[in-house]
Amino acid sequence: MNRLETIRRRRGLLIIIMAALLLEILSGAQYFFTRRLMGEELEKRAEGELTLKTVLVKSTLNASEDLLKSFMWKIQAHLDIPDSAYVTMSRIARIGAHVQGCGVAFVPDYYPQKGKLYEVYARREADGKVEVEQIGGPDHDYTQSRTYQQILASQEAVWIEPYEDKEGAKTTIITYAMPLFEGRRNTDGSLDWNSKRPLAGLAAVDVSLEWLSDTINSHHTYPSSFALLLTEGGKPIIQLSDDQGGKETSAYIIGLINDSTVARHQSTSGQSTMIHFDTDERDGTIFYASMEGNPHWQVAVVCYDDEVYASLAKLRLWMLLLMLLAFGILLHVIWRYARGEKKLQVKTLEQERINGELRIASDIQQALLPTMDDGRWKKEDGISVEGRLIPAKAVGGDLYNAFVRDGKLFFCIGDVSGKGIPAALIMAIIQALFRNIAERENNPAHIMSQINETACRNNKSNFFVTLFIGVLDLPTGRLRYCNAGHEVPLLVDQTTKQLSAKPNLPIGLFADFTYEMQETVMEAGSTLFLYTDGLTEARDAQHRLYGKERVMKMIADCKTTDTKTLVDAVVAEVKLFSENTEQSDDLTLLAVNYTPAKEQYVLDETLTLKNDVKEVTTLNAFVKDVTARLGIEKSLASRLQLALEEAVVNVMEYAYPPRTTGEISIRVMCSAAHHQKLTAVIADSGVAFNPTEAAVADTTLSAEERPIGGLGILLVRELMDSINYERIDGKNVLTLTKMITS
Repeated sequence: MNRLETIRRRRGLLIIIMAALLLEILSGAQYFFTRRLMGEELEKRAEGELTLKTVLVKSTLNASEDLLKSFMWKIQAHLDIPDSAYVTMSRIARIGAHVQGCGVAFVPDYYPQKGKLYEVYARREADGKVEVEQIGGPDHDYTQSRTYQQILASQEAVWIEPYEDKEGAKTTIITYAMPLFEGRRNTDGSLDWNSKRPLAGLAAVDVSLEWLSDTINSHHTYPSSFALLLTEGGKPIIQLSDDQGGKETSAYIIGLINDSTVARHQSTSGQSTMIHFDTDERDGTIFYASMEGNPHWQVAVVCYDDEVYASLAKLRLWMLLLMLLAFGILLHVIWRYARGEKKLQVKTLEQERINGELRIASDIQQALLPTMDDGRWKKEDGISVEGRLIPAKAVGGDLYNAFVRDGKLFFCIGDVSGKGIPAALIMAIIQALFRNIAERENNPAHIMSQINETACRNNKSNFFVTLFIGVLDLPTGRLRYCNAGHEVPLLVDQTTKQLSAKPNLPIGLFADFTYEMQETVMEAGSTLFLYTDGLTEARDAQHRLYGKERVMKMIADCKTTDTKTLVDAVVAEVKLFSENTEQSDDLTLLAVNYTPAKEQYVLDETLTLKNDVKEVTTLNAFVKDVTARLGIEKSLASRLQLALEEAVVNVMEYAYPPRTTGEISIRVMCSAAHHQKLTAVIADSGVAFNPTEAAVADTTLSAEERPIGGLGILLVRELMDSINYERIDGKNVLTLTKMITS
């Protein structure tokens, strides 16, 4: 009876715990989905408002355009009557609902009797009356205005960005202007508008910005929302009034829209672009889109989070109070159930906590490893990488990592002394150290030394790590490596053999130990196979070791260049050998295949320069010719020219000492693939100089505080897709690549 009662109580306790967890999950899910739905609703409302504002602005502008176009025939038909412009302009100003004024400006001396400059302007006054006057003259030379010169040059109708008209409208306006051509008389007296005609002047209508501001900032979705109207180039057309934040708020929002570094993304519908901003006062979202046609202005709507999610915040507060009440009741019930079996409950919860932490630790450990199927190992890189870590317990102390930077594959494999949680913690530290140091260091011995120095600090647990680090240069196949007491990798090409690797000491023992770098060349199609001692020390049911001989024979028998197939085959073979006996040690495998693609080039040109900055003009002409032959669009061609110029000048300044002559070779190649790759190889015989290791300039500092140097390499990195340096046969070889569209 006591046993049944215990089971019943445990079931009740489990049900209560599950109910509490379910309540928390439901609450979190409700909040998450409600906020997402409100965010989607915000997008719809904001885009609806954007559409409305755009339609209002566009309809007004179109109405002004159509009004002027409808009167152009009348202006042209009465060009022989100079004073007819008074009547026509007056009529346009009266008819146009949102027209501040209109005018016609004739080319100089078009009507000699009216003087050299003749411009008739009709202005709508505050009381609705229209005043028409001739404003051209020495004090108002309209031929020098931006509007007149733009029409004269293009002879096409355009919208002019906001400006202050002191003579005509006498306020800040936007203008739609059209060229005014003469009509030719046919023999029957009718006018011919189709033949080529001389320019008589220009006609224009002016729209008040005050009306546009009132229109665009009326009827907002949320109380504090507001709208802005910008030019295509990002200049403000309409700004906020003082009670809405004035110029300061306008400048902040416009600055975010114009800042290319600010994070932004497309809305769900794709009709607008969104920017979320956080300020000390309020957070919010900017929605903006460009108007179609001419003018190609931008309309922006700003909504604040505290208004958008106000109801959600109240709901969240009530849910929190209800949850606290529910948890209070549940805790009271749990306490009553737990009194009679406290010791058992404590042990059970402790074991569950440990198991949960082990699962989390295992997930975290696997997440620290690089993902080999995420698309980073591209076929054009010439490499294939596959890794596998199978811990003996929930977590293990083995590690591997691999990534590509500046045309080089950085990889490592290691084994931490011990097993379980302590080894896993050390593994995570070594992983982070390798990635951080290898991001700025190319020499594997230097990487190993810096990891060792850090690992030796406060090493009270006396742990050590065997580690192998390799750096493979993808263009040349040159492999530089450093071994710290790890299992020697196998190199598979025509034969299968151990890589010639000095053992050195494991890291974590002596901080002042000097690690030695070695190097070799991986032939095309060769594979480097790395492993931990969990492979060679795997045991079968009779406790026999798998051994290095079996490893070498198995790798030789695989005869495959596919790294995933190779790793899968090794894992399957070890499991078969172990006959499902308990795994005694962590097993980690890493395979690197080097098979560079054979490029076919549509262009392969070489230029040799002297180390003289005057030669830059020759370089620019060379690059301009190459990009023109490849049909590269102008903006990309300019960036390529700038990158090559910066790289070559950098070599001139640092590779050759002062008053030393030398040559610099620039070879430019372009692949024939669908997605073309442009490669520039810059070689010189100067002193060894690796520009990729130069300290990058801190652009956050002022010009006075920032030390000289570093901007050139920063610019080259920004302009090119990759930058790779090697010292080959006494020469500095710098390789720059850029993907272009065929």
